Amino acid sequence: MISPKWLAKEHFDLAVEALPLVSVDLCLVCEGKLLLGKRNNRPAQDWWFTPGGRIRKGEAWDAALQRIADEELGLNPFSAAQASLMGVWDHFYKDSAFSEQLSTHYVNLPHYCVLQPEQVADLALPAGDTEQHSEWRWVAIEHAANDADVHSYVRVYAQWLLNVALKKEDTLEDVS
Repeated sequence: MISPKWLAKEHFDLAVEALPLVSVDLCLVCEGKLLLGKRNNRPAQDWWFTPGGRIRKGEAWDAALQRIADEELGLNPFSAAQASLMGVWDHFYKDSAFSEQLSTHYVNLPHYCVLQPEQVADLALPAGDTEQHSEWRWVAIEHAANDADVHSYVRVYAQWLLNVALKKEDTLEDVS
């Protein structure tokens, strides 16, 4: 595996201007509710969104899921085998991580994962001004699908969870 590298802001801006970024999101579900964090950073700043992030160069998608589960959620141990791919989705934003004027295109690989209440109790959800999210909440999936405070991409995730995952099983808790 190649060691992930961080780009200087000007190099990152050039990459964002020319290329799509690849990212993963985690749709964590427990007892019919979806975990959402209020984002501090662009893009999707000030929106309720699922945890996630970019895949780093040299980092496999499953390693990115594990890193994000650990760093953003304190979900450790976590294995990508616990999560199910929801598909491949394009996310287009008018801004980017370091610029309000530079648009971003993400090719996103969202995954859903059903947690048991005891796993939820063990989560360490960092929140505050210096974190990725200022606060966290569990929202009924039906509510998340229609809530104007939830980012439109997450509302689509919630609809997908209701229409696809729930059709496979009687309850989302039974889906694995």
